[in-house]
Amino acid sequence: MLEKAKIKYLKPGTIFNAGPVTVRVLEHFPDGKTLVITDACIADRPFTCQPFAPNLPEDWKANNWRTSTLRADLNRDFLNSFDEAGGPILSENIIPTEWDLTDSAGNNTYGSVTDKIGLLTEAMFRKYSEQGLLDLDDWWWLITPYAGTLYYARYVHTGGTLHYTNAYLDYGGVRPALYVESEIEVEYCEHRERAIKEINS
Repeated sequence: MLEKAKIKYLKPGTIFNAGPVTVRVLEHFPDGKTLVITDACIADRPFTCQPFAPNLPEDWKANNWRTSTLRADLNRDFLNSFDEAGGPILSENIIPTEWDLTDSAGNNTYGSVTDKIGLLTEAMFRKYSEQGLLDLDDWWWLITPYAGTLYYARYVHTGGTLHYTNAYLDYGGVRPALYVESEIEVEYCEHRERAIKEINS
């Protein structure tokens, strides 16, 4: 049976229909936004496709989200799918966010980018994995570059362990993360989830 509630009242781990995909609540924030991640991978593809040599930018690095083709696809085609689906969350309800591109050793060579759609960082993965919120029988990319090489990016292996692989050769699962407005009312399946959060009076 489907129940309705504002996103801000759903406990972490709750899955709801966002329109084009189902998403899982990870965390609520005091400024009125909620971090969610797709409940399953939406595609399998490289982190980035290597451009043809004549078009290869001087600063292109395979594991740099800034120049990743996956970044471009998610913030165009996937973002547009929310409006096309006509569900409870539209592209205008997805909040632009600064995504940290610090590598696996803590170096911040790539800085950060601001996008509506991103991937979890390694630090975010560790945090929410420890809370039991990210279980998925699949392997999927993180946004974090692997330190020591320009070609490897971090990913989560089946079973939930961290690994790294070649960003432009391997076809990894794509599990987008995004921040949405918490006041939106959505439908969720009560029997699949933990109980709804108590509403503070």
